[in-house]
Amino acid sequence: MKIQVIVQVSADVARTLQQRGAPTAESQELLKIAEELGVLLEPVHPGVEDPLLAPYFMAEVPDSTTAEWVITHLRKFKAIEAAYLKPPDELP
Repeated sequence: MKIQVIVQVSADVARTLQQRGAPTAESQELLKIAEELGVLLEPVHPGVEDPLLAPYFMAEVPDSTTAEWVITHLRKFKAIEAAYLKPPDELP
C-alpha cells in the first residue's frame, strides 16, 4: 500500500504547477527537488482555480520511512508551506 505525502505550496508555485502561469525559479527548484527525491507531485484538486484548494499537491511513496525522509527534505524549501502524511481515510 502506498503512503501519500500532502504538500502545500505557495500561491505562485501552485499557479505554475497547475499550468496557469509561467515557470518561476521556485517552481523549477521544487520540481528538481521532487525528481531528486524520486517523487511526482500531483495536484490533489486538478484544474481548480480556488486559491484555497490549488496549493495542495500529493506524492505517493512506498513506506513511512521514505515519507518522513521526503517530508523532511521538502520542508527546507521556501516554496513549501506544509508537508505531512495524509491521514487515513477511515478510522482503524
